[in-house]
Amino acid sequence: MKKEKYYLKCTNCEHITPDFGSWFEQNQTCPQCGSKRSEVWYNSDYKEFQYILKGNPENFWQYFYYLPLNRNENIITRNEGAVPVQRWWFLEDFARENYGLNIEVIAYRNDLNGGTGTFKDVAAALAASIFKENDIKQYCVASTGNTATAYARYLAIAGISCSVFLPEDALSASEAIISAFGQQVFRVKGDYSKAKQIAAEYAKKYNILISTGNIDPIRVEAKKTMVFEWLRQMDKIPDVYIQAISGGTGPIAIDKGIREIKGIYPELKNPRFIMVQPDGCDVMVQAWEKAQAAGFPEGFENDYPIIESPKTAIPTLATGNPATYPIISKLVKDSNGTFLRMKESKLVDYGKLVAYERKLIIGPASAVSVAGFFEALKHGQINDGESVMINLGEGFRRAPEFAAQLKNETKEISSVDECQPHQIDRIRQKIWDNILKD
Repeated sequence: MKKEKYYLKCTNCEHITPDFGSWFEQNQTCPQCGSKRSEVWYNSDYKEFQYILKGNPENFWQYFYYLPLNRNENIITRNEGAVPVQRWWFLEDFARENYGLNIEVIAYRNDLNGGTGTFKDVAAALAASIFKENDIKQYCVASTGNTATAYARYLAIAGISCSVFLPEDALSASEAIISAFGQQVFRVKGDYSKAKQIAAEYAKKYNILISTGNIDPIRVEAKKTMVFEWLRQMDKIPDVYIQAISGGTGPIAIDKGIREIKGIYPELKNPRFIMVQPDGCDVMVQAWEKAQAAGFPEGFENDYPIIESPKTAIPTLATGNPATYPIISKLVKDSNGTFLRMKESKLVDYGKLVAYERKLIIGPASAVSVAGFFEALKHGQINDGESVMINLGEGFRRAPEFAAQLKNETKEISSVDECQPHQIDRIRQKIWDNILKD
């Protein structure tokens, strides 16, 4: 009898759910123990994996055999997931000149995804494809912005109705884009936690499938392909991985991807996870610092604060109730990583730095990741000879309000006599001075 392509296994009791059709019928919950966290595993010997890595894909569907979709005619794609890695020499130069470190710095350019230009596109593409295959007609999601925008577009392509619940501080651009795709938007009078609460009530009232958040096995399976892409493009896993964190599917997915292919790459291990938050919403950093000061007592991962309606200039990172901290914190500790905070007051400075040095306009969450690199250097979290991956979450397409803040000097004039040529290097010095200023 032919084995099915994949199955889901509960991470708590190991109960097997045969496929996503059954998972949806179970209300995305283990029927044996009630856990909402299951992982996808494949009935494959992975013999073809190394040959697949030699390809030059347009999207992450190159890894179809290791994704939970049975029929490729159900694939929904806009060329997402096969995003390039880039060496950022200016950060390597900075580390060498200021810290005496010879390191490799690599940026993972999610702004080049073909969907909405964010870290969320691969998950939305896989979700839309799985929903299409299982004849799902309605879906709902609570989001601070990027996830909702990606899901709204990809589900619209699949002809699936999506109701989106945004917190009151979500970007107006997100609301407009989601609505323009034909999806329904509810702007909740409250923070992200309130949006999640009402979305859950809505899903229950109308018996509509709802996103289970950062532990959603669909999201994890999509984002694990980061690991595959690093092997394809670099033939290695970076030593250090830096990401701005709100919920934290990234490290969960990386860990899953590495465990999945351990059979053919036994030497692989997780990078050292460095998770970065802005000081306007730094609940995970606060929890980590408290645990660190106490010597990481047993159960430290379950002790974290909750910030009601966090005041941050980065709505996509405004998660005041970090329900995934128990999972993320253990991954970070096991990797000898850390949580770091950056000053939101310097957010625009980091955006200007990347714009000048790389001629690239990034979004605010991406600027948090870049700031994390500098904070990691300050805290001695990067060692000589290491490779450092900075995950850039989004570009200016998703954050026009942030891009508008990146101007350096504009002079109002009424005649040519008020104009003089400028020296571009002077701008560079001013940007770096602001970066290095405490």
